[in-house]
Amino acid sequence: MRGERTLGSREELTRRFGPGEEPRVTRAPGRVNLIGEHTDYNGGYVLPFAIDRWTEVALWPRRDLLVKAYAQAFEEEFGFSLPLRDPTPSGGWADYLLGILLELAGRGELPHGFEVVIVGNVPLGAGLSSSASLEVALALGLSRLYGIELGDLDLVQLCQRAENTFVGTSCGIMDQYVSYFAREGTALLLDTRALRHRYVPLDLPGVAFLVIDSSVRRALSQSGYNDRRRECEEALHWLQRAFPDRGIATLSDVTEEDLEPLAREMPAHLWRRALHVVQENTRVLSTVAALERGDAEEVGRLVSASHASLRDLYEVSTPELDFLVEWGLAHGALGARLVGGGFGGVTLHLVPEGEADAYVAALRQAYRRKFGREARALEVRPGPGAKELNP
Repeated sequence: MRGERTLGSREELTRRFGPGEEPRVTRAPGRVNLIGEHTDYNGGYVLPFAIDRWTEVALWPRRDLLVKAYAQAFEEEFGFSLPLRDPTPSGGWADYLLGILLELAGRGELPHGFEVVIVGNVPLGAGLSSSASLEVALALGLSRLYGIELGDLDLVQLCQRAENTFVGTSCGIMDQYVSYFAREGTALLLDTRALRHRYVPLDLPGVAFLVIDSSVRRALSQSGYNDRRRECEEALHWLQRAFPDRGIATLSDVTEEDLEPLAREMPAHLWRRALHVVQENTRVLSTVAALERGDAEEVGRLVSASHASLRDLYEVSTPELDFLVEWGLAHGALGARLVGGGFGGVTLHLVPEGEADAYVAALRQAYRRKFGREARALEVRPGPGAKELNP
């Protein structure tokens, strides 16, 4: 194949299903959210960047209505026939494919089946948005295969709806948005309410971005993530009743000054959730300012403050995640925090570049001694968004 080197999806397609025409190959990255956690579904600000790890799909059409799909990571094949007739989610990887197809079927005809393989190097279930990268890669490839015209934002929103309505995770739009729109070397400041973004140079000389995987896995649709979203909705309804003339539409419409006098009136857990969202929005904008002036120490301080808020106010951390962050801050990290929905997954560490190898080795040893688990480490760099790799 000419053009950019793939992750082997084309070769895997041929191995699984035999020779065929030149396949359509699409790729979408995972992401790390530098700061701005649990603000995306509350109308707030987020500051993610795409990582140099991807999900890649290769697909070609069939002459009948059969669909055959293979996921390399699970060594599983899945098949069905079009048109889809009220499919039921199974809780597995195929739900993402079915969810995207259901959304596309509402936009245009699906007159034939296809064969598709899915390969990738985004760690699964680790909080690096492997699900959004799969959704975006599938939506990009399948919309092109069927000639269904989608605008950029249409495609992103289609992927979010597929995860919300079929997969069953009440995620915000951040993950799909950055997977599609990201640019190399930058973070993406996204106003999730207005759906506007701008790029912020992610250039901190001498700083390495390390992702440390706790090896604690969680399925967001079955975890406390959906509980937290419901709690935010309850907090919003409470605040709307408290300020009936304010036109409050999201938790991001209130301020700390609004919340302070309500500390004894609101249910305590709802007040804490709202306070986290308000303060996290401020931290995102402060981080943008620190990045623009190249202040790595301030970026690290804000990142660490985000973790403390996620632990104490939003209550989505775990002992393993707290240990990784606290150990890091005690051993030279400029900043560290949990990344993603919480309840497991990964932490992000900002570490002096020349010390990264020794830092990782010592942290892994300390984590193994404390929990009897392995903590995998991955250095990530800000990469580009989704693309089609065909020549």
